[in-house]
Amino acid sequence: MPSPTRTRVELMLTQQERTALDAQAQLHGLNRSDYMRQRLFNPGQDTPALPSIQTYSSAVTAALKASNGAVNRPVAEAITAAIITKLYGLS
Repeated sequence: MPSPTRTRVELMLTQQERTALDAQAQLHGLNRSDYMRQRLFNPGQDTPALPSIQTYSSAVTAALKASNGAVNRPVAEAITAAIITKLYGLS
C-alpha cells in the first residue's frame, strides 16, 4: 500500500531551537520531520527523561567553554549529542 501524500507545514524556529531539535531527532535515530511527527502524534512514546532544549543548549555551551576554543559549535553539538545518546542508552 503506498504512503499517503504528505502536505508541507512550515514552522519558525530560532537557530538554537532547530539545532536542539536536530540533536534530539538524532538521539532517536530519526530525521527532524519524522521526529516531530512522532512527538506530535505519539507523545506518550517519547522518553520523558530526555534533556530539554535548554539543558542541551547549556551542555553545548559548557562543552565550548571547556574546549577553550579548540572546537567550533557544530563539533561541540555533535559531541554533546553523542554523549547524551550514550548516557540515555539510545545507541
